[in-house]
Amino acid sequence: MSRLVAAVVGAFLIAAPVLTRGQVIIISAGTTSVDQTVDFPAGSQAPPRDTAQSAKPGTATLRGRVFAADTGQPMRRAQVRITSTAAPGPDQPPENRLASTDANGRYEFKELRAGRYNVTVSKPGGYMNVQYGQKRPFDPGRPLEIFDGQTVEQVDFSLPRGGVIAGRILDEFGEPVTDVQVTAARSQSSGGQRSLIPGGRPGTTNDVGEFRVFALAPGDYYLSATLRNNNGGNNNADNGDRTGYAPTYYPGTPDVGAAQRLTVAYGQTIGDITLTLLAVRTAHISGTVVDSNDQPMRGNVQAVPRGELPGTLNLVSGQTRPDGSFTINGVAPGDYSLQVQSQGRRGQAADPEYASADVTVVGADISGIRLTAVKPSVISGRIIVGSGAPQSIRQANVRIAARPMPPAGGITFGPFPPPSPVDQDWTFQVKVRAGLVRLSAQGLQPPWSIKAVRYRGSDVTDSGVDVRANEDLNDVEIELTNRVTEVSGVVTSSRGEPVKDYWVVLFARDPDRWRPPSRYVRTSRSDQDGRFKTTGLPPGEYLVIAVETVDPNEATDPDFLGRIDSRATRFALGEGETRTLDLRLDSAP
Repeated sequence: MSRLVAAVVGAFLIAAPVLTRGQVIIISAGTTSVDQTVDFPAGSQAPPRDTAQSAKPGTATLRGRVFAADTGQPMRRAQVRITSTAAPGPDQPPENRLASTDANGRYEFKELRAGRYNVTVSKPGGYMNVQYGQKRPFDPGRPLEIFDGQTVEQVDFSLPRGGVIAGRILDEFGEPVTDVQVTAARSQSSGGQRSLIPGGRPGTTNDVGEFRVFALAPGDYYLSATLRNNNGGNNNADNGDRTGYAPTYYPGTPDVGAAQRLTVAYGQTIGDITLTLLAVRTAHISGTVVDSNDQPMRGNVQAVPRGELPGTLNLVSGQTRPDGSFTINGVAPGDYSLQVQSQGRRGQAADPEYASADVTVVGADISGIRLTAVKPSVISGRIIVGSGAPQSIRQANVRIAARPMPPAGGITFGPFPPPSPVDQDWTFQVKVRAGLVRLSAQGLQPPWSIKAVRYRGSDVTDSGVDVRANEDLNDVEIELTNRVTEVSGVVTSSRGEPVKDYWVVLFARDPDRWRPPSRYVRTSRSDQDGRFKTTGLPPGEYLVIAVETVDPNEATDPDFLGRIDSRATRFALGEGETRTLDLRLDSAP
């Protein structure tokens, strides 16, 4: 998919005639520093707090204004949210506050604690969300560092309107179709795999087949239409009519590879789009579901599309009957994963059983499928405190969670078994579905984190634990540490001049550790003073490179890392070590 064609957010905002104010003035302890402006509208005079603050209040203040990018007028009732980037401490709950701008677009946060913050502004009505320091629509913002006693002023934002795609959806006879879900999705790479990510606010056709998808960030989109009541309607076995509609991409194809991209700019409306749904012969999928005791099981059987873009097409389902039988109607041709989880009378069962099977639909009905569910497996183990004092861990807050690792080309639906508490002797038992699962510890207070997860002495922190059906696993160890690594530094240009705005990509020297999702690959963006900082990298041998800009999703692609590793700087990181690096900006990422 081609790159975004719209101007980057920062450039757009600074160049706009109504936004000539152009800079944020940051005042601190008698000194003044200047940074780029990211203009967003602000709200009410007395910003309410989102969370109760049990810790002592801070001494810093942050204030600014929010404007409409198209008119330059102040925005009332825009929502400004600040969140601290650091994990909460035992006596320091995370800062997470929300302010609404007043009639003059002003917002203010008082009694802030020192730290790094993300600042995000939003406004209903088709406006784009914007983060402080954001340059491109899909990039994260940059952190704003605030010190004790500091007053940070004129952190202003201009909120641009998003793009709009509007039109009509018709059937094969040229008649309007009601209740069609219309989505604009963009192609995004993560870890070398591309997927479609919905953008903006999806639309649903009205009684004359009209739709409107709005609040789209500038970029290229694939427009898809899915008849929401496709699982029924004219797909009636009694009258023999199996005509249905496949999820259809503009201008009228079931294949996203053959679809036409639509390029949207800020505030642009692309109208008069006409998309004709693709009529296909649909199929019924039927069978029975039984539990581990060979008894009929209550549950909802979902047909989840498999392939390059899982979950972006048509998701159809059928509820089991009292005898365990099920029928899913209106299934378009394609590859699917049937997934079902047991339900109690009021929702999820206490020990939910799970079953799955792969099917391929080519137009003919599929019958006689038998799904046999299995009970959750149990992973038993213990917590080991590798460094630090165990008594400093709030054991009652710690929970061990196990989540399935989705197979290639597929997704797995929940709900999943809940996290399990840790017993007084530091042992735990957690229920999991069969398959590859990854263990994590929830509720740890900084600086505590997982150092390693081991099964029978082998490190499975990143690879996960392979659990077979009807198998319980023992001998699992989760080692904790309070020795957290930190890497920080500054970047200069080829002429030795300080660079204020840049990205840093940090990744392991061993290419085997690039496979996503990886703890050994990070991106970091400079703060307003031109410094970068990242914490929590596992000890090891690393490479680091500073670039002017990079897509954080592309940066996790092993192919991308392979192209830059020869130009990157090597460094080693020990457990709990703090490293300061001085880097030179690379001109060609």
